[in-house]
Amino acid sequence: MPLPAGLDRLPDNLVIELDHYGVIKLEGEQQDEFLHGQLTINIKALPDNQARRAAHCDFKGKTWSLSVACRHEGALLLSINGDALPHSLAQFKKYGVFSRVEITDESTHWAQYCVSGPLASEFIKNSFGSLPQTPLALVQGALGLAVKLEMADSHWLLLLNPDGKKAFDEYCLVNSLELFPSEVFEALSIQAGIPLVSGPNINEFVPQMMNVQALNGIDFNKGCYMGQEVVARTRYLGKNKRAARIFRLSQATNISPGDMVEMQLGENWRRAGTVIRSAELGAESWLLAVLPLEAEETTCFRLAQLPDVTLEKVALPYSIDEPKAPKSAGS
Repeated sequence: MPLPAGLDRLPDNLVIELDHYGVIKLEGEQQDEFLHGQLTINIKALPDNQARRAAHCDFKGKTWSLSVACRHEGALLLSINGDALPHSLAQFKKYGVFSRVEITDESTHWAQYCVSGPLASEFIKNSFGSLPQTPLALVQGALGLAVKLEMADSHWLLLLNPDGKKAFDEYCLVNSLELFPSEVFEALSIQAGIPLVSGPNINEFVPQMMNVQALNGIDFNKGCYMGQEVVARTRYLGKNKRAARIFRLSQATNISPGDMVEMQLGENWRRAGTVIRSAELGAESWLLAVLPLEAEETTCFRLAQLPDVTLEKVALPYSIDEPKAPKSAGS
């Protein structure tokens, strides 16, 4: 199907196949204990009816991947983009040999979709018995599961097993639902301020530089996990000097993760940051870039490869402010 001109041109009923995403499955007696020590969230407290966004970091706090974590049929599932999945999988298996847990790449088993609209709602209610209404709420059943996403309008993430995919494909055919390309999902995610780690940005940024804390993707009061010291210092000692910002261009432009963003200082321009997520639609483009927190609201930004085009700022749909640690008595 051709790309829509922009996000304001999407139909009421939307289906996007997320073939650039995969799934890691963790199953076994110590699955919770193991993953709790790897991710930035409290896996032990994760209920069956709720998904969470999470970061997987190295010991320096640099992010291997960002995922949506949830439970299904007693196992733990992580939905991760295909670029980052092999890196996290390798790290999990490296440390998993010391735990009673089986770690597998289940990407070929699961079909993933982003859906919205009344027809999608009807499929979810008929397949799972109810419709998740709050951000990252989850329903599941024999066909897989559905998660409410945090986008401006109601969108859901479907993770469907082979039976679920067959049922959904038939439903789409009967109701004449066409698939939109994955670029639409990328643009919707950027509009919602949801970061991504891929390509040259893998293992480059501390989670807070990508606003992961604003998406409830870091639990600061949990036990030890890989990279915890750096993540905690970044929060409580004010070490973080960067954050992700949303931009839009009113033209179709080929932008890639890792592209350079420049900021204007007087009559000059200097390097300011890096694109971490991008999407090109028919007549507009979207990007999320990690930039200095110190930049003024009036600062102009541009892509290094497009020096004649100023980026249009789009407000973040959440706050990125983080509290400092309380001062001790007498300080």
